Amino acid sequence: MEKENDLTRRDFLKTAATVAAVSALPVAGAPAILADTAPSDAVRYGFIGTGTEGCTLLRFLTTIPEGRCVATCDIYPPNLKKGVETIGNNPQTYEDYRQMLERKDIDLILIATPLNLHAQMVIDSLNAGKHVFVEKTMYFKEEEGDAIRQAAAAHPKQVLQIGLQRRSSVLYQVAMEMIRKGALGKVMFVRANWHRNNNWRRPVHDPKYERLINWRMYREYSGGLMAELASHQIDVANWAFEAEPLSVVATGGIDYWKDGRETCDNIEAIFEYSEGRKLLYSSILYNAHYDYVEQIMGDHGTIEITVGHGMYYREPAAKVTKGLAKENWWAGATVSEKAEQKGFPIFPEKGNGEGSFMDRETRYARRWLASMGIYEYEEPHEPRWYELKNLMASIREGKPIAAPLEVGVADAQGVIYGNRAVDTGQKVLWPKKEAAA
Repeated sequence: MEKENDLTRRDFLKTAATVAAVSALPVAGAPAILADTAPSDAVRYGFIGTGTEGCTLLRFLTTIPEGRCVATCDIYPPNLKKGVETIGNNPQTYEDYRQMLERKDIDLILIATPLNLHAQMVIDSLNAGKHVFVEKTMYFKEEEGDAIRQAAAAHPKQVLQIGLQRRSSVLYQVAMEMIRKGALGKVMFVRANWHRNNNWRRPVHDPKYERLINWRMYREYSGGLMAELASHQIDVANWAFEAEPLSVVATGGIDYWKDGRETCDNIEAIFEYSEGRKLLYSSILYNAHYDYVEQIMGDHGTIEITVGHGMYYREPAAKVTKGLAKENWWAGATVSEKAEQKGFPIFPEKGNGEGSFMDRETRYARRWLASMGIYEYEEPHEPRWYELKNLMASIREGKPIAAPLEVGVADAQGVIYGNRAVDTGQKVLWPKKEAAA
């Protein structure tokens, strides 16, 4: 009878886990079901830069009723038209963003322009009394960081959020919770890459628009691969280590695409942190087999994570650090062994060690099913949706900012110093911070 009851209990838990996992997955193509918000309560926003990235953000914003687009701005007429079509509510359009900032009925400005324009637009928007969202990288030149800090300090009640969307991903947040609670032991090394197999060039129908449309390829406007791709992953390393780098060595070049571009088609860098911790980074534009991923390694285990998918691998070898993880992130011998061999998915659920006995057992059962390859659990929304939802909550309800000013500053410095190391071929050191009085 005892064995029979145990079997029934295990079957129930497996069934419960399967039902919970399936019910949590979004239906393909279905819009998110969101609570309605009265138009008078919505955050009224203007959007600067309705190109490819801008329209991607606008598509997410169409499903977030807490905000309402009242104005868009772009200097390229086809992009301006595309932005209006994407948001779908007939906003007023502008070619000069400064005219848009004069409107008193706009609460928030979102900026998705070429990198060289970010800093001035952020400063102007803050000084106009607006909340601000700016895509990464937050600024282009080193001296712009202090100017943004000063503008933000002068307007402390205004939200300034940086578009580092991994900070808003529930999956990444759980991975960082695992790190903080000891699942990886002592974290010493991050390996990250973002590989593509294309020329990064967008079609241009009129040559006079070449530098406007393909701005990422010209150093006057762009930080190249380091700014457009590495910035996300430098931020993940900063987050995992809870620190900024101390130095960087790097190389790169225009070695494959001989088409007049000025930014590298490959970069390789080593960022060093305190206690010998390191980020090894690679980005190339001529092979996409390894795509993009961050691998976070400690002496107890490894997390391999990217947008929408994360795996945990337990270390079978003897550990340098003493003691077990602060929290049991695996369930029993079966899952533990699988974690050593094949790994198991990280679930986008917070509070893995809390809740009732039934909650804990259900979570363990999910991991058991995942270890057997029965299903993979994904977070319900894309991280950019989460970051925009968080932005509206920060403005309307005072909730914490997902990627605040200093996170953006640390990320921008990593990009700027990384590019400087590529350009000079020399090791670049971070400025020493003055000790607090």
